[in-house]
Amino acid sequence: MATPLGHSIIGYALARAAGLESRGAFALAMGAASLPDVDFLAGYVQNGDVRSLHHEVITHKPIFPLIVGAATGAAVAGFSLLRGRRPKAREVGKPAALATVLVASHVAMDLLPLPYDTMPASSIGPVEAAMTQAWNAVIDVATYGILAILVLERNGQTSEA
Repeated sequence: MATPLGHSIIGYALARAAGLESRGAFALAMGAASLPDVDFLAGYVQNGDVRSLHHEVITHKPIFPLIVGAATGAAVAGFSLLRGRRPKAREVGKPAALATVLVASHVAMDLLPLPYDTMPASSIGPVEAAMTQAWNAVIDVATYGILAILVLERNGQTSEA
C-alpha cells in the first residue's frame, strides 16, 4: 500500500496531464489522490487506533471514487447556480471526472504488490516505524516518481517543470 507521498506524486502527475496549472489546483489534486486515507482518522476517532479501520471502510472501495466524482460535479454545478448562471456540461463533467480518476488512483495503487515493509506499528518502536516509513517512501519515489515522469514526458510537460 502506497504512502501519502506516492499518492501525492500520482495526483500531481494526473493534474498536470489534465492541464491544471495553479498551485491550488495541484494541492487539491494531491489531496484528492490521498483522500481515501481519511479512514486513519475515522479509526482514531472511533477506536483510538489509526490502523483499526484502515482499508475497512467505504473510502477504499471501488464505489468511493464515483461518489467523490458525483459530489464534485454537484458542487461545481451548485457554485455555478449560486453565481446566477446555468452550468455547462463540460465545466461540471471535467472536474467530476478528474476527481473520480484521482481518488480511483489511490484505490488502485493500494492494490499493487510493491515490496512495502508492513510491520505492525504496535510491535515496533518509533525509530523502527520511522525507518519503515522512510523505506516505503523510497519505494514510492522510485516507482511512482518514474511513472509520473513517463506520464509527463508523454504529454510533453516535463520541460516546464
